[in-house]
Amino acid sequence: MQPSIWENMFPQFTYVADRRCTTNWQFQGNKIHDKHNLILVYDGEAELTCNDRTFSVSRGDLVYYKPLDFRLGHTFPDRLMKCFTVDFLYTCPTLTNDEWEFLNINLPFSAVEKINDDFLFSRLLDLFSNFTRTWLSGNQNKTPRGRAIFLEMISLLLQWKCGTNFNYDKVRKIEKVIHYMTEHFPNQLTLQEIAEHIGISPSYLGSIFKEVTGTAPINYLVGIRLRKAKDLLRDGYSVTEAAEKVGFNDVFYFSKCFKKHVGISPSQYISGDA
Repeated sequence: MQPSIWENMFPQFTYVADRRCTTNWQFQGNKIHDKHNLILVYDGEAELTCNDRTFSVSRGDLVYYKPLDFRLGHTFPDRLMKCFTVDFLYTCPTLTNDEWEFLNINLPFSAVEKINDDFLFSRLLDLFSNFTRTWLSGNQNKTPRGRAIFLEMISLLLQWKCGTNFNYDKVRKIEKVIHYMTEHFPNQLTLQEIAEHIGISPSYLGSIFKEVTGTAPINYLVGIRLRKAKDLLRDGYSVTEAAEKVGFNDVFYFSKCFKKHVGISPSQYISGDA
């Protein structure tokens, strides 16, 4: 499934909790569940069944039940499970040829998966905790705020699931780099300056940036500048003015980069000759 599909995900929540199981807690196998259920175990243990498979789960396990999955489970008196849990429904609205299509696709997670990346697990705990507090607050904005937090969790989990060498510590560093770029793109940034900002060497920055984003830092910076330049050109700035405001000292180099990435020259973009 293409990542763009999941970027359009629109969830609706029916139950959100920081579940601290008692000795009487259990999943009942005779109950019909029509919601997706995501569980992140952070303490204790439990034995859970999904359809015809039974799993022992403990700290670091991510559990995913799809609608209509058979669910059965219990915890243990001497190691009661503690976990974050959310029941939800969702659709993925997709606009194709000016018509909306609403896709309902199961998330690409297995019934139980161990999150061995300590940095990712720590971040997910923070997000789930914030999500739960937001839901319990009763604030009138709890749903949109909750969606934002939940979608960040899903985005991280999808990256982790799809990346063979996913490392959240590296992702976190690159997020800081990109934030710094978006704040300072009009300046004459150097790899040395950016690396010093997050406390790593330029060579290591270049290596992990390419690993995480698929491109070099300078190419990513150029992309940020060109996206901003398109906004300025649409707002009436001249080619020279736009080039200067986004950090290009040479208008000819700006035009060359613009045509390479956008497919037309800045002048053609202004005139609407797409």
